[in-house]
Amino acid sequence: MKIIDIKAFQLHSHPEKLFFFDRMGRKEFKHVLLRILTDEGVEGNVITYLMNPDEFASQLDGYRAYLTGKDPHYVEAISQQLTFGLERPSMGASAIDIALWDLLGKIHGEPVYRLLGAARDRIRAYASTYSYETLDEYVAIALASQQAGFTALKLHAHGVPDKDIRVCAAVREAVGPDMDLMLDPVNTYDRQGALKVGRALEALDYLWLEAPILDTDLVGLRELKQRLSIPIAAAESVFQGLRSSPPYLSGNLVSALRSVGDAIGGISAMRKVAALCEAYNVKYEPHSYGTTLVQAAHLHIMLSINHCDFVEVPVPLGMWDTGMKEGITIDPDGYVSAPAKPGLGYEIDEGAIDALILRAL
Repeated sequence: MKIIDIKAFQLHSHPEKLFFFDRMGRKEFKHVLLRILTDEGVEGNVITYLMNPDEFASQLDGYRAYLTGKDPHYVEAISQQLTFGLERPSMGASAIDIALWDLLGKIHGEPVYRLLGAARDRIRAYASTYSYETLDEYVAIALASQQAGFTALKLHAHGVPDKDIRVCAAVREAVGPDMDLMLDPVNTYDRQGALKVGRALEALDYLWLEAPILDTDLVGLRELKQRLSIPIAAAESVFQGLRSSPPYLSGNLVSALRSVGDAIGGISAMRKVAALCEAYNVKYEPHSYGTTLVQAAHLHIMLSINHCDFVEVPVPLGMWDTGMKEGITIDPDGYVSAPAKPGLGYEIDEGAIDALILRAL
């Protein structure tokens, strides 16, 4: 089997502009559908939401020239070449890697996590919010998530310490003591603010504090980990790939390492970061926010390892399922079960896609 072409299309954006902390403002997330075609009619797909369509369009001819004629089984060789050995991954190269794994799963009739070596068939989910204007809205989404079956919830609040503490306290009071709660201020605090929020979350029995300060502030992360008892999760905003991970582990800076697979080199990169975390006996808790197939790429890694406790599921449920026949759902006990279909395991709605295409890249 050989790759014969790569095609990409910009789709209509997410219908609602979202924000994840006050200073960010409302942002449009642009969707790109990437297809890798083979001479036997099997294709690998991914729909991304972080990639810049214009930038990817400028790279597409180069990717096409490199991939055409390649055997898709050589995904490691391809990804090493496109990411410069994971030193300089791009979102385009990351998307190609994810689509290649989708293709391999379809070739062999297996979900990706089974090709990677399955560790389990289901994993506990946490609901992951975007940001809201009012306390009532945060309480409403928390209660709705709890009613939907989630047993854990992560808040994206304002990125302002005192305001975030009020949100966290209101949500804890609303959902009661049995729901696990986390906070992700998306790297917005200074060290003093992070320490203040961390101590408040300890009193509120939150499960972890994520990305409290800049991920590049290694000294600050070490100080927070030493002074707080709440676990610190970090490194999601570092997009340099595998080789950026060792300082967080060797320096004992985090309780859990985060990463964005669709930015650091795809599934191939994530499985290597996962192995590195396992060697240091540190949790690997990748983000999995985004479109259905981006969520699925992370889910398959999570199902192939033992040192990850949660899969992140955006709420309201279904909000990122644009162009899909189905999305990731949760079981009544708050877990996500592995998809049974081959590849990434969630099927694109071709009829819906036709109506969503803005342009070919």
